[in-house]
Amino acid sequence: MKNADYRVALTIAMLPLIVGGCATPGAGNGASTDAARPMASTPPVTAAAPHAAVAAPQAVKPVQPLPEPSALETQYGIQIAHVGLTAAGGLVDVRFKVLDPAKARALLGNAAHAPMLIAGDNPPLMPPHHALKGARFAKGQVFYILYPNARNAIKPGVEVTVAMGDVRLGPVAAQ
Repeated sequence: MKNADYRVALTIAMLPLIVGGCATPGAGNGASTDAARPMASTPPVTAAAPHAAVAAPQAVKPVQPLPEPSALETQYGIQIAHVGLTAAGGLVDVRFKVLDPAKARALLGNAAHAPMLIAGDNPPLMPPHHALKGARFAKGQVFYILYPNARNAIKPGVEVTVAMGDVRLGPVAAQ
């Protein structure tokens, strides 16, 4: 790539940072930051302008606290915190909260008890073989496993049961 092409590509890549005020042109190469001052005096783009390139910020959803753990979740030391679809429905994101590290280690430390997902009469979804390899369980820790959503078995609203050996937790509605 020619030097001029490189500079154009670099400027285009850094443009959002420069406009947002996170970087200045010439920073890091010994150039004065005074070169950026004329850009700082340009009027800001407003969302009301028809040609506005910046979208209005989205409202942030408040974090919902987890409900109290069920008796089974307390007995086995883990709580299902979330079951949801991600990657355009191709993956199922399952999150667990450790309530008691010793109990969680006893249940999930054995590879034979890898948590599988059961939804209706579909075959169970198995976790990747390395999902819990080397996991260290600490009280309050939330860890996740991404399951391939084979045959689109899980859809939003479907009741999902998490099975670990003979233990069944749930059902939890997928989001």
